[in-house]
Order: sequence, then structure tokens, then C-alpha cells
Amino acid sequence: MYALHAKKERLEGMRSGAWLSCVNLLCVIGVCAVSAFMLWQMRLDAGRQAAITSRSLVQLLGRDIARNLEMYDLSLRAVVDGMKLPAVANADPETRQMILFDRAATAKNFGYILVFDSKGNLIISSKSNQPQSLNYADREYFQYHLTHADPGLHISQPILSRLTDRWVLVLSRRISNPDGSFGGVAIGSIYLDYFRQLFEAVRADHAGTVTLYGSGGSIIMREPYDERAIGQTVAGTESYDRVQSTGEGSFNGPAMIGEGSRNFVFAQVGNLPLRLSIAVRPEEIYASWWRKALVLAAVVGTLCITTMVLTHLFRRELVQRKCAQQVTDALNIELQKLATTDALTGLANRRRFDEVLDQEWRSAVRSGHSLSLLVMDADYFKGFNDRYGHQKGDEALQVIARSIEAGIDRSSDVACRIGGEEFAVLLPKTDVAGAKVVGERIRTLVSAWKTPHTGNPHGILTVSGGAAEMSPSKIIAAAALVSAADSALYEAKAQGRNQIQVASRKVTNLHVVSR
Repeated sequence: MYALHAKKERLEGMRSGAWLSCVNLLCVIGVCAVSAFMLWQMRLDAGRQAAITSRSLVQLLGRDIARNLEMYDLSLRAVVDGMKLPAVANADPETRQMILFDRAATAKNFGYILVFDSKGNLIISSKSNQPQSLNYADREYFQYHLTHADPGLHISQPILSRLTDRWVLVLSRRISNPDGSFGGVAIGSIYLDYFRQLFEAVRADHAGTVTLYGSGGSIIMREPYDERAIGQTVAGTESYDRVQSTGEGSFNGPAMIGEGSRNFVFAQVGNLPLRLSIAVRPEEIYASWWRKALVLAAVVGTLCITTMVLTHLFRRELVQRKCAQQVTDALNIELQKLATTDALTGLANRRRFDEVLDQEWRSAVRSGHSLSLLVMDADYFKGFNDRYGHQKGDEALQVIARSIEAGIDRSSDVACRIGGEEFAVLLPKTDVAGAKVVGERIRTLVSAWKTPHTGNPHGILTVSGGAAEMSPSKIIAAAALVSAADSALYEAKAQGRNQIQVASRKVTNLHVVSR
């Protein structure tokens, strides 16, 4: 009797220990999962905040620079237009000075406005009624206007001013004679100290490097300031080529100067041939996050270790059995998931597609409801992989998968990856018109990602699709439904891709069978 009671107590103790181990294990997993989720969200927030800050600063600095340069350019235009008037050109120096030069010519950080004749001799200066005897015919901007009839604004490379011995950026415009021949050049200079002061003013609001590029990739100003970098060209570097290729954007790429990678945010300065970028080291973006992560990981780790040690004291005899059971259960769950889920996209795989197709087909036959199938395929995907590599190809497939998930009704529709870049969506109780609406929605969502694809005539990643229906009046075999959708997909490819085609009645009726 005593032995029976003891055995009963041992069994109850084992059950209690097992429940206690389970509860503690769930607590540990829950704490770790919540902590990991919080850390991941904090990391994402840090990246997003850095990108938002950099983008805001680029826009702010770009607007300020564009506004000041355009204002100064208006002064140059007034000088050029004034020189075309005989009354102004022949006026006495003092009167001509008042007519040609407004207050922008004397603004802080703006140099003198000078006018040179066709030989490069200085004839008019905003500094004085009697300008010095200077000749600037050897300057790059003078030679440019001498050989180009373009009346537009020309921005020089950074140069040292002969008048002030300071670094300047020269804005110049051609002066043409009434017959169109070269009559001279009007120039205005902006001290590079203006850009330096502007960049220093926002230095405390960001971490990273602010750079202003001129035409040809030459560096006009860089903060943190390094005079050796002024005039240095970064043309031909991978990151600058990406900056040059579009008006604005962001990307992660190799540093233009120095080693390592940078997170770039860039934009064009107004309509000027200038580019502005902020480049931040990834370690600078996540420095604060790492400190918080280490503290949180230490606290959570300590709590978890303490919990596991205390739990171990109550379940010594059950640990091996419990661990074995947990490992077995975890493997079974993973195997079941792997058997029906595509590892790359998270959608159902081909095996699951065949199962669901058979189930829904039988259900449609019994109930008389419509059943539609939408088959979709990435356009020019082989060229995408060849151009961008398989890692980017995998990311493109994930973009399509997320677009499919966003475009369907998850409570009833089933999305699958059935092979390579091919996807399928089963649409119970949906006719072919509804299937086409869903397909167009998915196609639009994929295009909205604007994933670059130079091998695609549309320039971005796109998909094509084919839709087919098994209606109550025309019950077709499950395999025939797939064949009809495939035929519609091939038709979409043949018609130019990036579209959804519906299986024709002729194709569908080839597979009509009796109830």
C-alpha cells in the first residue's frame, strides 16, 4: 500500500515537474522572443530615423543652395541683358554700376560680379567703377563660353580666386553681340566658405559626411572639412555612378573616399548640375542600438539563466525525456512546415498547391460554385538573375510573394509558389472576371515596388499572369484548369508581358468533361 502511494506521489511529482518545466520554458522563450522582436524593431527604427534625418537634411540643404545660386544667377542675367542695351553699355561708370548690379552682388559669401570683353580683359566690376587691369582669358569658364554658343548658366570647378586668394565657385554666362558672335563673359563667384558654414550648421543634427559634387564628379565641399578633398573627382566610382544615374534616392554602397560601406541619401540641387549627398557608416547608425541591445541582452540572459537553473532543480529526472520529446516535436513541426511551405517566399509550395487544388476542385464540383486559377510569372527573370545575381533574384521573388499576399483574400484564397519564378493563386467562389481583377491588383503592386530591372523594357520588375475558370456550367478537370491558366499566361507573355490574360472559351472547352 505504501509502495503504491509512493509511486503515485512520484507520478504526481513528475507531472508537476513537467508542467513547471513547460511553463518556465514558455516564459523563457516568450521573454527571448519579445526581447528579440523589440531589438529588431529598435534596429529598424534606428535605420528609418537615420534615413529620414538624412533625407530631410539633403532636401533642406539642397533648397537653400538652389535658392541662393538662382538668386545670384538672376543678378548675372540682369548684367548680361543690361550689356545688350547701348544706353547702359555707353553710360558713365557710376550710372552703369547702379543699373547693372543689385544688392545680391554684395551679399555675404558672394564675390564680385565681373564682366570681361571678348579678349578676356576685365571691363566692369561690381567692386569699383574703375576695375583693375586683369585678363582672365585662360580660365576654364572663359574658354567654355568662347567655344560654346550656349547662353545658359555655367558652373565651374572649385578654383582659387586671383582677387581674394580664396576658394570659389564661379557662375558665368556668355555675352553675345547682336550678330550672335562672342562678346564676352559675365561671372559671379561664391565663396566655398558659404557651403562650409551651411554644412557645419547642420553637423550636430546628423552623423556622417555631407558632400556637394559639381559636374564631372568633382567635390565642391565636404563636411567634415578637408581642404585636400576640394576639387578631387570621384567620377567612375560605383557609388557616384549610382548618384549620377538618377535625381534622388538612397542606397547602401562602397565609400567614394575611404574604405567600407556607406548608407547614401542623395538629391540633385534644383535644376543645377550639382549633386548633394549624406553618407553614413552603418556602425554610426546602429551605435546607440548596439549599446541598448547589449544591456537588454545581458538582463534578459541573466533572467533566463536564473530561470533555467531554478527549473533544473525541480526536473532532474525529467530533463532527458523532456528534451528528447521537445526535439522530436520540434522536428515534426519543422518537417511538416517544410513539406508544405516554400522556404524562400513563405507561400505554400507545389505539394500544398496540388492538395488544395484537388480539395477545391472537388468542393466546386459538389457545390456548383465557380473556381478560378491565376498563374503568374516574373518577366525576363533569367535576365534579372544574370544581371543582379541570385541573391537579388531571391529578393525579387519575395517582393512578388508579398505583393500576392497583399492582393488576395487570405481567408479564402490560397497563394503558392509552384516552381522557379512561377506562382499560382486558387480563388474559390470567384469567376474569371474576378480572377483578372485580383491579377491586375497583384501586377500593380509588384510594379509599385519599382524594383530596377534593366533587362525589362519597362525598366522595373513586372509580372504576367493567366486566369482560367471552372464554372458551374462547364466542369473541367483540375489538370485542365491548370493547363488553361498556363495557356493564358503564355498569351500574356506573347502579348508583351506585364499584363493579365484570361483563358479563351476555345481553350477551356478543350478540356470539358461530364459531371
